Amino acid sequence: MIKDELINIIKLSWSKETCYPNLQSMWTNSNKAIGQCAITALIVNMFLGGKIMRCESVTGSHYYNLINDEIIDLTKEQFEIPPFYKTSEERDVEYILSNCDTKNRYLILLNNVKKNFIKYGTKEYKLLDSNGNIYLSKIPGTIAGNKKLKIYGKLDCANAISWINKGYYVNNRVFFENEEIAKKNNYRPCAKCMKKEYIIWKNKERDK
Repeated sequence: MIKDELINIIKLSWSKETCYPNLQSMWTNSNKAIGQCAITALIVNMFLGGKIMRCESVTGSHYYNLINDEIIDLTKEQFEIPPFYKTSEERDVEYILSNCDTKNRYLILLNNVKKNFIKYGTKEYKLLDSNGNIYLSKIPGTIAGNKKLKIYGKLDCANAISWINKGYYVNNRVFFENEEIAKKNNYRPCAKCMKKEYIIWKNKERDK
């Protein structure tokens, strides 16, 4: 499963450089998870979807993922006392990346994750390149698309999943490394799971 492989890859990718600055002096190989929660939650969300949640812990704020009502918390091992999940609130990607340090550490971790997928990944994924050609990649796609309708969206799009569960759409489902490549293939954003992106696209189309 992509989730199991992703978890292993992320844990291999943590470093002192990706640790929250105020905690870097406490970072060790035996406690790699310390100071990694926000950027780890961003990576998990990119590849698996779901929600990014913020709660309180004994050391302050803590981030984790909620996917299909399942708590996915890769960095909880840093705590002797579990995080207080009942205090949770959802946070969006833009909010978390508005902090410059967090954004820089996230980009470093993302680069580490991609390198480790190539080095240690055991699977290959079929993706579409900028010209619409299929290629094999050890790095999974982060965006899914419907090649018939030319629509792209998040991997956990409820609308897409409902059609898949009904036996439709599967043969038309394609994957992209990122949103930019989907755009280059003339796909437009899903109105359900990417509402902000859809409104921007719709306004541009109207102004043409």
